[in-house]
Amino acid sequence: MRPKKLIGLVSLLSLVLVIAVFGTSAQLASQGPSDRFFVSIRQQEAGSGGSGVFDVSPPDNSTLQPAARAPRNTFGTRRSSTPADPNLPAGTLPLADVDTILYPGSIDTPEKRNLLFEGFNLTAAERTAAQGLGPIFIDTRCVDCHLNSSRNVLPNTGLAESDSIASRAHRSSPTNFRFATVFNAQGDRIGVSLENSDALNNSGDTFSFTTFGDYNPEFHLFDPLNGSGIPQNFTNSSGNPITPFSQNFGGFVQHRRAITGCLPDALPTVVEDLNLVSPDPETGLSGLGFRRAVAEFAGPPYIGRGLIEAIPTQDIRAREDARDQVALPSSLDNAGRVFACTGDCVAGRTNPIRRTYNPNNFTGFVGGIGRFGLRANGAEMFQFVIGGAQGGMSMTSVLSQSEQPFNFGPNRNRCVDPVPEPLPNQPILPGANDPEPSRFEVPLATLYSARNFIRLVAPPEFGTPLLNILNSPNPAAPQPDGTIEAQVQRGAQLFGVDLVAFANRMIPGRFPAGGDGLDPNAINRSDTRVSCVSCHIPVQRTGRSPAQDRDFALVGQQLSNKWAPIFSDILLHKDPSIEAERIASTPRDPLVIPRLGADGNIYNTLDIPRNLAQDAFQSQNPTEGRSPNSQVPAVIPEGRTAADLDRAGLPALGDEFRTSPLMGMGRIGAPYLHDARVYLSKLTVDRNPAGTVFTNSEVTNAPLVIRSLDDAIRVAIELHDLPVPDDSRTPRVPGAGCPVPPANAVLNVSYGSNPASVICPPLDSPTSRVNRSDAREVIRRYRGLSPRDQQAIIEFLKQL
Repeated sequence: MRPKKLIGLVSLLSLVLVIAVFGTSAQLASQGPSDRFFVSIRQQEAGSGGSGVFDVSPPDNSTLQPAARAPRNTFGTRRSSTPADPNLPAGTLPLADVDTILYPGSIDTPEKRNLLFEGFNLTAAERTAAQGLGPIFIDTRCVDCHLNSSRNVLPNTGLAESDSIASRAHRSSPTNFRFATVFNAQGDRIGVSLENSDALNNSGDTFSFTTFGDYNPEFHLFDPLNGSGIPQNFTNSSGNPITPFSQNFGGFVQHRRAITGCLPDALPTVVEDLNLVSPDPETGLSGLGFRRAVAEFAGPPYIGRGLIEAIPTQDIRAREDARDQVALPSSLDNAGRVFACTGDCVAGRTNPIRRTYNPNNFTGFVGGIGRFGLRANGAEMFQFVIGGAQGGMSMTSVLSQSEQPFNFGPNRNRCVDPVPEPLPNQPILPGANDPEPSRFEVPLATLYSARNFIRLVAPPEFGTPLLNILNSPNPAAPQPDGTIEAQVQRGAQLFGVDLVAFANRMIPGRFPAGGDGLDPNAINRSDTRVSCVSCHIPVQRTGRSPAQDRDFALVGQQLSNKWAPIFSDILLHKDPSIEAERIASTPRDPLVIPRLGADGNIYNTLDIPRNLAQDAFQSQNPTEGRSPNSQVPAVIPEGRTAADLDRAGLPALGDEFRTSPLMGMGRIGAPYLHDARVYLSKLTVDRNPAGTVFTNSEVTNAPLVIRSLDDAIRVAIELHDLPVPDDSRTPRVPGAGCPVPPANAVLNVSYGSNPASVICPPLDSPTSRVNRSDAREVIRRYRGLSPRDQQAIIEFLKQL
């Protein structure tokens, strides 16, 4: 309990800050230091080159302690005894609720709360045009892209039920892209808001955001269609010069909500894009070698990001295996390997991020290796804080000085910024005698506060059964038969976890003074079984948090020199690819497949596409950042080609994603994957639930209807690779078999004459070797498990 005196002081502080933060001025007021103060901090952070202070050094292992975890039962939820604060805008969590997702004791003084308040409310409070919300934006507050826990969670599941940045972006259905471009009564082409859970007759319900642009697969070039174009000319493989058109269609993100008088954006059509003239029907490529790329992304839960920021750079690099030369031992190999991989088929690599920081105007970001974002496209967390303010709400700051573009389509003459930005000849920072803290809409004090707030979002405590195992005298000793602990222990062992090493690094006081001689990542190096730990590394160590000065005083104790349960290697890995879906000009239309559910009922499921590859991303110049000594090796890893083999100098490609950290997945729940396609929603679970197929040692491609958290986790695992071909174990029930579209389905994707050979290619076929994922051998082992053992892995994951 808090002392009454502290509660009164915090309430008074809250009122003062609310008046300051939520005033009606064009700029958010701030209690913090001036922009000029933070510019000096930014110069220190960015350094003179490379990645500045974000190139984290390794710690002294003798000082490492377990990272703290937030109480599980209250994580991300409102306290029933805490009424909504009348001084805060509607829908904003009370200050007391911040404690439910932060490291325990991290804001134990009014001063620390003061440092976090502005950042917390930047994420939680709705913004208005008077406060700087731009005329084109994605949403009016940050947490609106993290609403799964308040909108979609099924009752009585034990999952968090509150909106916060610790939640995942919600989804209740696929997006129907036929509604992304429509015409109004006046003949204006507009996009519709994607907020209707009926994906068959309307737009579909998702808080993913849509990205689009023109992609050239020969050079791995992406034109974001914002007027910047491609910076240089190229010569294609036929020796002909390529001169792409510079076109401004408003940028690569579809802004799908609007203030009064400003219509939602529409996706530009292929026929009006000069780079896409005369496409080849088989490849989708135009005469210039481009095709339209469209994709969706969804905000992940911001859990433990401060720990990820503090992982030593050399630790991430040490895990790279781009040529698949390393293999972890597994006793399950005796079930019969299929893939002739050099190692274990897992070929992770880092994403090289080019430095864009400009010391003359303080914009841009540090370089180095990517560790943040679904594609590891950020070397520092600040990129996503600023991206949320500027890219999501079009609010400017010294570090991001322009509004979102809106000079395309009907918005050109309708959208007027109520608070115009400074003209180019106006000073970026105020003069010495200028009383204004900034001429921009978000003070840097607020952005720095938001970064600290995200840094302090802790992983939730493990579930009770896992804690019982870790606190036992010997976590590897068999648990009593028939208990949930026995099931969780079996799942952890199949996952590849060394439970003794894990307990020593997760439970305070267990690590021996002289060390334990076990794997520091808590990997069972003698037998990784299924080998999920090849990518989802259970434990990472942290060095000194890159937070500087007063920020370090706030967050350093919680983030520095810790053993952290990240469950990720922070590397890029190749995901399964279906070329027919990848080259389509829009994602596949929603597809209904009747499937038999576990309860014996038949559901009209909205089929989950098994292709994860898509090429809508911002690419750096492919001639920059390459490894200087890169050469094609004597042995080319399976699934790669000589043309794109040396990915070490390329940004994340369309079939590559960063290993998702699993912290909190059992507490926050679905949706899973980068675009939230594996959803579990109370809005559609009885009407049109998501569905696909699954395989184990007893059945092949059996129907799976997502109606529980267990179902969602099972599908998330399945989607790590393409389905296997049907065989004698494939059930003859509705929805079983390779998930190919019905013969009468009307789609915008053509799979050719034999869709099954594309979606479920034979394991030893050339298509399989190219289109399956880095996880193909891991998933082969998983699919060979009994139903009981697969369920054990699911029970373990629910404890995280």
